[in-house]
Amino acid sequence: MSNNVLVLMVGTNPLPNYIVGSYLKENYDKFVFIYSEKNEDINQSSTKDYANKLKKHLNLDNCTLLPLSNVSNPSAIRDDLKEKFPEDNIDEVHLNYTGGTKTMAVHVYNFLKENFAKKFNASYLDARSHKLIYDNGEKESAKLKDKIKIDIDTLLSIHLYKKNKLETNDTYTYKQKFGDNFDSVSEKIKNAIKDGKGKDFVKWLENPFRKIFKGNNKLLEQTEKFKEHIQKLSDSNPSPIYEFNNKTLPFIWDILNAFPEDKRIVKNNRFPDRIEDVENIRYTVKFLDGIWLEWYVYNEIRSKLQEKGLQEGKHFGISLEAKKENSPESPNFELDIFIINGYQLVGISITTSDKQGDCKLKGFEVIHRVRQIGGDESKAILITGMEPSKKDALQEDLSFMTGTANDKIVVFGVDDWADIGNKICGEVFQWH
Repeated sequence: MSNNVLVLMVGTNPLPNYIVGSYLKENYDKFVFIYSEKNEDINQSSTKDYANKLKKHLNLDNCTLLPLSNVSNPSAIRDDLKEKFPEDNIDEVHLNYTGGTKTMAVHVYNFLKENFAKKFNASYLDARSHKLIYDNGEKESAKLKDKIKIDIDTLLSIHLYKKNKLETNDTYTYKQKFGDNFDSVSEKIKNAIKDGKGKDFVKWLENPFRKIFKGNNKLLEQTEKFKEHIQKLSDSNPSPIYEFNNKTLPFIWDILNAFPEDKRIVKNNRFPDRIEDVENIRYTVKFLDGIWLEWYVYNEIRSKLQEKGLQEGKHFGISLEAKKENSPESPNFELDIFIINGYQLVGISITTSDKQGDCKLKGFEVIHRVRQIGGDESKAILITGMEPSKKDALQEDLSFMTGTANDKIVVFGVDDWADIGNKICGEVFQWH
């Protein structure tokens, strides 16, 4: 009986380990996961939890977890390996050194090569070709991106996150809030964008909509303060309420009147003289403030992704939120929309803003998020209200400032909205 061992080094990005482990596990009898153990004297954190998650999700029975006491010290690494590495009648040792630190890779590689000589071979996962490349220069013929798939729950779990929220077409919050009217609202927004009216809608949202409904101190959660705010606006000159009543375009009135009657922010095609029930309009205001664009984009890609074999809720979804399992104080992991093609995570962040500063912050955030759990293979898409010249400049700027390859961050502007479904799918499925 053969005794072939696959060795993986586990760092804080376990996705390459999952990919390689999934692809090679049928060829090996035993597995060794080398991880860093907690060492407060040198400020070294542990990656044991990542190793355990990998063991669980790869469904491995014969797996040894091997801790390194100091991943920056060559002699300590060698001492740990001498003491803990299994040596019982091994026929082959294969090291994939995609994960872990560079110091770990060098000294684990040298130790295994010295101790197992011709029984030893190694490989790494090339992020460009998506193939395993072996020490002798040979490449696997198969692209692992076409072979290995991962769902969002597994991807989050191996990074020690637990999903708190994920919405789909059937569970979407605003569908529940607006009931039968939701489809009508969505359709009118879609028609406006397809007719090239996106710029006019965004301009209206900036003024008068946000000047009336957006402000400090959570206006809509304080009924009396909101009423005082409206009174001040009515007395001001120029008044956003006058702008609302006299300069709102017909297609926008159609959208506003499509909301459920008890949740409309208008009455008889005018801003109402009095708003008694502020509670009822909160979700309408929030949806109009920008969530409508998230839903429009999601609706434009949903059927296209399903046609490609991706499953809603597993490989794509909207309003994703997750939390570190054992760190309740850590900030939430959030993505407006996510798509997983094979094992490539595509994160989509959406803003109606055309302001350079706002869009740049959103770009930094989505690049950081997708790298957190998607690694080097991930891709970030930022959808903005920018004009073409500005969006191209922002894409170059984000790529340069974050060290992201130019094809791994894509910025779309308002002129892309009408055909955004095809443009996003072009970026997702033309995965080089």
